[in-house]
Amino acid sequence: MAKRALFLISDTGGGHRSASNAICAALDERTDPSFEHRIDDVAAHCAFPLTQLGLGYSMALRYAPPVYGALYYATNGRRRYRALVRFCEPLYRERLRNLFLEYRPDVIVSVHPLLNHAALRARADAGLNHIPIVTVITDLGKVHESWLTPDADAIVVPAREVYLRALSRGVSPARLRWLGHPIHPKFDDVVGTKQELRRELGLPQQASIVMLMAGGEGGGKLMTTAIALAKTRLPIELVVVCGRNEALRERLAELAPSLPRPMHLLGFTDQIPEYFRAVDLLVTKAGPGSLAEANAAQLPVVVYDYVPGQERGNVDFVRKNGLGEVALHGAAQVVASVERMIGDPARLVQIRIRQEEVAPKASSRRIAALISQIAVDGTIPADDSPFAPQLQLAAF
Repeated sequence: MAKRALFLISDTGGGHRSASNAICAALDERTDPSFEHRIDDVAAHCAFPLTQLGLGYSMALRYAPPVYGALYYATNGRRRYRALVRFCEPLYRERLRNLFLEYRPDVIVSVHPLLNHAALRARADAGLNHIPIVTVITDLGKVHESWLTPDADAIVVPAREVYLRALSRGVSPARLRWLGHPIHPKFDDVVGTKQELRRELGLPQQASIVMLMAGGEGGGKLMTTAIALAKTRLPIELVVVCGRNEALRERLAELAPSLPRPMHLLGFTDQIPEYFRAVDLLVTKAGPGSLAEANAAQLPVVVYDYVPGQERGNVDFVRKNGLGEVALHGAAQVVASVERMIGDPARLVQIRIRQEEVAPKASSRRIAALISQIAVDGTIPADDSPFAPQLQLAAF
């Protein structure tokens, strides 16, 4: 009989849904037991104003990023976050309880920081305390206090820094699993050499190829950064992923013939795993999913932008672990970073080695295996990770 996994997200940005989709894809591969799953945007079960959480997030990032960053830091403390939970609890508690009673999951997976405490309280209200709750943290570095819920049955962390921060906040090591950031299993399944992949994708064999991304919506500083790189005399070609931003793609297509560096323009594509293995360098916003995918593909990065507050830790993660360069002060700095990195092949090799060290392989399949065992046994299995015994608590 199939087990049921309920994933709790909020569509504030695309990363939480993408992480859930990645784990679900890995669960779909399992047959003993098999799984059915449901990804639920919890805002749909809340009262106003939480119903507007996704819209508010998008508007804040588009028109007032510093305000969003200030709110992030204002709630990033134990007492302050507890006060926020008390304020929001009446808006979601009853409806989330009803969701649990309706779906009757065998395991609940929270993939959003604001839903960890909510899931625990709603589970108790529903009388389902025997149903395990797994938190999957999707941010890197010094994560927000809301991610660190000691009472969750299991907490999956993406990186050493997050593991140590969880320990410093009183999370038991018995509940922690360092399994990596959940990225789609297809990133582990790419076959073919770089030359073969370039041939399949229509990319030149000899050129240094730089790929540019800004998430699925293709917004932010992507256009100015792409044009600045296309105007240089560097020996590079560009692959620019415009995502769903068709207006950006059309504008760049108009400008491309007049620019010195060739540009290959993509819309929304499902071939990112192949492109990541085929190109030499990624210029990207500091989204945790993109960075984790780059690490899995051993693709060095230049980070040129980030969401204030929540993605600041991702920037620090790149810098601290030597995974590339951080160039937050305009297109000229990005160009300089690209020039340094493309001109230093030995450094690119060292970055790829570092990426292999910091990124656990087959992350979504390992998370799916954990969820499967928890759903069957009702308890978290022993930690067989090769990383945990090497970790020592650090001061934060």
